[in-house]
Amino acid sequence: MSNDQKRAVQLGWDAMSDSYQEQSRISVDDVHYAPFAPGERSLRLLGDVRGKRALELACGAAQNAIALSRWGARVTAMDFSSRQLGHARRLIAESGTDVQLVRGDMESPSMFRPASFDLVLSSFGWEFVPDLAACFGECHRLLSSGGLLVVCTVHPLSAFEWDVEERALIVTDYFNPPIEVWEDSDRRAVTHFRTFQELHDLLTDSGFVVERVVEPYPAPPGRSTPYTGAYWADHAERLSRVPFAIVFKARKA
Repeated sequence: MSNDQKRAVQLGWDAMSDSYQEQSRISVDDVHYAPFAPGERSLRLLGDVRGKRALELACGAAQNAIALSRWGARVTAMDFSSRQLGHARRLIAESGTDVQLVRGDMESPSMFRPASFDLVLSSFGWEFVPDLAACFGECHRLLSSGGLLVVCTVHPLSAFEWDVEERALIVTDYFNPPIEVWEDSDRRAVTHFRTFQELHDLLTDSGFVVERVVEPYPAPPGRSTPYTGAYWADHAERLSRVPFAIVFKARKA
């Protein structure tokens, strides 16, 4: 990622962090994987995390990290938005948990030694990384032998427009999903959408064995989920019909 793009993403998240956290209801008692969808308590991707050394990348306000800490993990959480980390410090203090915060770039977490963690998790950060192979390579370096990587990112179908009148998704070219460009003053940040095969191949080429793939299905009406809020209210029908996220559970051989 170029320095200009990194700075654009940082500034973008700094600018929208307050409204995003205010309009999102994100649990600190469960790990979330998609809006309106079941979390870790239902999907059980992580296993028993007690005593595990865990790293959350692109942690935002560290809600997932707090949940992992409450479940007994020794957790470090990293983000490069100072505003997001400000919200994380507040939530960590309110929860009384012991989560170590680090400001850094998930594409090059060079501050950590090899095999420093047993678990690396990120929910919605990978889509902002152009060189995902480099990022997965770093995750492989940071994990101990047999360590677990849980990759939660936007589903490739999220790249396409929803037709409100037709109540249908307009998929123009799945094999070449568009890149979303979002403006921040004179800088431009981008969101990258990748096909299932590209994500799978990037993981296996980096030395991981994919154990499970999940497209989180929305929970039935009235059922509590760890990730909701007004931020997503306008997209409720779309999210009830088309997966927003795709989750890979992969292990370092």
